[in-house]
Amino acid sequence: MGDAAIWGSGTVTASDYCAWTVTNIRAGLIACMVTLSGGCAVSAFQQPEQFDARYLRKRAESVVEDSIRVSAAVPGREESAAIFGIDLSEKNVQPVWLEIENNSGRSVYFLKTGLDPEYFSPREVAFAFYGSLSEEGKKHLVEHIEGLHFRDPIDPHTTVSGFVFTNSDRETKFVSVDLLSPGWSTHLVLLTPIPEGSLTDNKIETILTMIAQATPLQVNDESGLRSLLEKLPCCSSDEHGVQSEPLNVVLIGELEATGAALTRRRFRYAPATSRYVFGRAQDLSLKKGNRWVAAQPHVLRVWLTNMRYREKLVWIGQISTTLGGRFAGTASDESPIVIEPDVDETRNDLVQDAIYSQQVSEIGFVKGVGSVTRSSPRTTPSGSTYHTDGLRAVMFFDRDPVSLSELEFISWERLIDHQH
Repeated sequence: MGDAAIWGSGTVTASDYCAWTVTNIRAGLIACMVTLSGGCAVSAFQQPEQFDARYLRKRAESVVEDSIRVSAAVPGREESAAIFGIDLSEKNVQPVWLEIENNSGRSVYFLKTGLDPEYFSPREVAFAFYGSLSEEGKKHLVEHIEGLHFRDPIDPHTTVSGFVFTNSDRETKFVSVDLLSPGWSTHLVLLTPIPEGSLTDNKIETILTMIAQATPLQVNDESGLRSLLEKLPCCSSDEHGVQSEPLNVVLIGELEATGAALTRRRFRYAPATSRYVFGRAQDLSLKKGNRWVAAQPHVLRVWLTNMRYREKLVWIGQISTTLGGRFAGTASDESPIVIEPDVDETRNDLVQDAIYSQQVSEIGFVKGVGSVTRSSPRTTPSGSTYHTDGLRAVMFFDRDPVSLSELEFISWERLIDHQH
């Protein structure tokens, strides 16, 4: 089916969109009930009306580079049900609409794994909703979902659009787009809002507002940066101002680069007990996530500082992991989290994650809380104890991929000199 048949043409109006949405939501909800009700005798798949992408294109985020325009949008739950005739959110599947306009002279391939290492194939998605469908119904469902799927290649002077089926995020989605052609590649990131997000307070939007309203302290030399980083608070605190876990990481880079790198290593937004720096709770908390295998229970809290290093954002952070790691089980939300005493192990694991994201160009270490020995550990308000070499890892994130051989190490503090 050609683009013109799928997407339609002309200017979309509010009445057009409303009419299309109401009609297709009804179709989607009916199909969803048919598919998901185990005792239902009806076996047909109710295919929605023909999909018109004009309203997604209108609100999509876009970026242009090397004569290639990439646009991305995430449909809300009702929109998704109207498009696919099934409620993908029931399986924690989140469709991302992409449109790639290739005005270059090369054929380009989009690497879906860069967007989500565990993305779902169209048939995999369809299989999850087979339910009591007849063989004919299953066939129609597969054909419908495959017809909306994004397909490579993007030939010269053509436009390709469609959906990639990803694991669900809760709010703004970091849409990471890797494009590849013989002898050429590029990496683009789009911050794409999620309609009907599960958060009442969109953290990324709050951060973007903070960035826009800030009057930052600009730093351009490494020695000046080192000095300022070592003067930052040593530790976070609890709500009563009592000193808590050490601030052991610094992330430097634009939001798109840092966010995409952490997303690649499966860090996602997740609520965490509040810790305080600069008189406020963490701006963002992230945890490793994996739907299919238990993930390391690392908790990363970050705060935006008032510094900018060569125009890039500077974040101070704290990372720790639950005592017992993946064998600890799940604690209740009310229970205080007891962390692993060796906080350096978790810090160093984050450094390795950052390296393997291939978006870190430089790494260094600066003084932080100071040495805390195993024989004389410190205690946090939650009852945890910790020991540390006292250093904080500083990671510089770039948008463009960085190979392991290109990684540079800044000669500030050496880990070997701070063994404890």
